[in-house]
Amino acid sequence: MNREKDLANYAFVFFVFLSVLLLLFPSTRIAQTARILASYSLYPSLHYGAKYDHYIRNVPENFLNILKTDQENRDLKNKIKELEISVKAAQAAEAENQRLTGELGLSRNLGLKGVWARVINRNPLDWHGAFFIDKGVKAGITPNATVMGFENARLGLAGRVLEVYPDFSKVLLITNGVSSVICSAPGARFEGLAEGKGTWLLKVNYIPEGSEIAEGMELMTSPGGLLFPQGLPVGRVARVHPKESFMNFITADVAPAVSINSLKEVYVIKRELPADLYGLSEGVKK
Repeated sequence: MNREKDLANYAFVFFVFLSVLLLLFPSTRIAQTARILASYSLYPSLHYGAKYDHYIRNVPENFLNILKTDQENRDLKNKIKELEISVKAAQAAEAENQRLTGELGLSRNLGLKGVWARVINRNPLDWHGAFFIDKGVKAGITPNATVMGFENARLGLAGRVLEVYPDFSKVLLITNGVSSVICSAPGARFEGLAEGKGTWLLKVNYIPEGSEIAEGMELMTSPGGLLFPQGLPVGRVARVHPKESFMNFITADVAPAVSINSLKEVYVIKRELPADLYGLSEGVKK
């Protein structure tokens, strides 16, 4: 066992000594080629650039062509990756433009004047309660202004402005636990109060017993409410709960017309409201 270890040590010392000689003294083209091959395999980046030409002057031309081909392949792979990133960015920008174009068309058909705003902040602890937009007093935003959301060529009520600052505003969402909106179905004779539950669903209360409400029915803002314009989509009935024996009205779960949590831009409707309604929010902040 000791003899084998001695032989291994001698061999290691010999090859180390030979390697040092090859590095310090001029060598043949074969040795130079072997040296370049070993260094390129370990550190290919050392062979990039014109300064390295001095070290490969004795290497055969065919071997240099192999090195250059490999370097060109590496460069092409990097360029392909850059092009793939650029293509994905262009596709994302195109999809964004198409979405915004559709939203602009819907806002024009809405027939209500307003201003576009971008959602800039959400609180993870109040995900279904409120978010902030990048428009405020300077853009003509006022407390209690109606906020509309757009999703896949659909529009729906998102909430109302709660607080207004010079350059941004806080929006109270319809899914907030303290939010409510009077709604009804087109052509129906009943009205109900859609209230936020702090989740993605709304709950409609006070629907008169015997009303023809069913799953899939679309609910709109009712003329009985003053905060929101009439006829704005609120959502669709997801489930009608059986009437409790001690209650004289029907309740139902409603899915909002647009996914509140996925909104990126909103449309804030500008309209004059009765002065008394401004006391329902905290108003303008400085």
